[in-house]
Amino acid sequence: MGAPRRLRLMVLPRALRGCVPLFLLLLLLLPAAEPICPEPCDCQQHQHLLCTNRGLRSVPKAAEPQDILTYSLGGNFIANISAFDFHRLAGLQRLDLQYNRIRSLHPKAFERLGRLEELYLGNNLLPALAPGTLSALAKLRILYVNANEIGRLSATSFSGLNSLVKLRLDGNELGSLGDSTFSGLPNLLYLHLESNRIRWLSRGAFTGLAKLRFLDLSGNQQSSLRHPDIFGPLRSLHTLLLASNSLQQLAGGLFQHLPGLAKLSLSGNRLAHLAPDAFTGLGSLKELRLEGNLLSHLPAALLEPLSSLEALDLSRNALTALHPATFGRLGRLRELSLRDNALATLPGELFASSPALYRLELEGNAWSCDCRLRGLKRWLGAWHSQGRLLTVFVQCRLPPALAGKYLDYLQDAQLPPPQDGGPCHDAAAP
Repeated sequence: MGAPRRLRLMVLPRALRGCVPLFLLLLLLLPAAEPICPEPCDCQQHQHLLCTNRGLRSVPKAAEPQDILTYSLGGNFIANISAFDFHRLAGLQRLDLQYNRIRSLHPKAFERLGRLEELYLGNNLLPALAPGTLSALAKLRILYVNANEIGRLSATSFSGLNSLVKLRLDGNELGSLGDSTFSGLPNLLYLHLESNRIRWLSRGAFTGLAKLRFLDLSGNQQSSLRHPDIFGPLRSLHTLLLASNSLQQLAGGLFQHLPGLAKLSLSGNRLAHLAPDAFTGLGSLKELRLEGNLLSHLPAALLEPLSSLEALDLSRNALTALHPATFGRLGRLRELSLRDNALATLPGELFASSPALYRLELEGNAWSCDCRLRGLKRWLGAWHSQGRLLTVFVQCRLPPALAGKYLDYLQDAQLPPPQDGGPCHDAAAP
């Protein structure tokens, strides 16, 4: 803010020196100037009006608004924003209104803030964004509207925000996303939609988001994603989070238009089956999270497209068996979790095509320590002896004589034939 104005002493002409009392009276009748720093705010930082956590119920007025670049009003009790609260702050670049009680936001509240770059409206009580409310903010780069009560968005909710890079809408009451909801955001990189109530996504919900890198849809209520083109516009997407929905079904080829996707989370859903082409097109994927689903088996070719995969979490499913070729194309795999499934045995050659594997979690399964585990035991021993693998815990549940013992402490001769009378299928050591 500008320096306080200095008062200049005026030397009166000789003819007026006898009228000093009248002159002072005229001065007293003039309107008092607004204080440079409104009470109870703090203006010690240059061009920053700090009014955070002051118990305010309305927006204070600044005396020299043209100098203010940052206005912090978070943590107060403000319930309404009028059309005039910020109309004199044409130079404002950052406005923080988080953690108030804002229910009413006038559609013209920001119409003179053409230089605004950051707007924080999170943790309020907003039920909607009226059309045109944000359209004047052509330079806005960051917009937080998280943790409000917004139930619907229209195709014009974000029109005019051509510079927006990050948008937070998480923690609202959104139930669906219609066509072209975000079409006015051509430069958006980060979109947070987690912790809403989204049950339905229109085929064109993400139209116009060609540059988007991060999309979080976790913690919603979707039961299926059946249209294979729903993520089609997101050609630049790097991270897609779909965790903790109610997903039971994924369309085949759902992710085929995401060639740059590096992280995909489907954890905490209700997936019991995956189509063989579920991950087609994900040649750049490095991390895949499938933990906490209902998977009892995996198609043998399911993971073949994932040649760049480095981390795979299949824990907390219901897997009972794995095909010997399940991980055959995962030459870069470094971390694999199969803990807390229903596995009793594994083929000895299962990990032979994953030379980079160094972290393997197998605990929490119903291991039957019979001769079918000899191949796995030898592979684990060889990898450990070369220092290529962290300790792996395989604790026997069956047969009763070996219950509680660890596989790596047993000799091959201690591993009996299978209780069902089947063959050992003993694989050669690596």
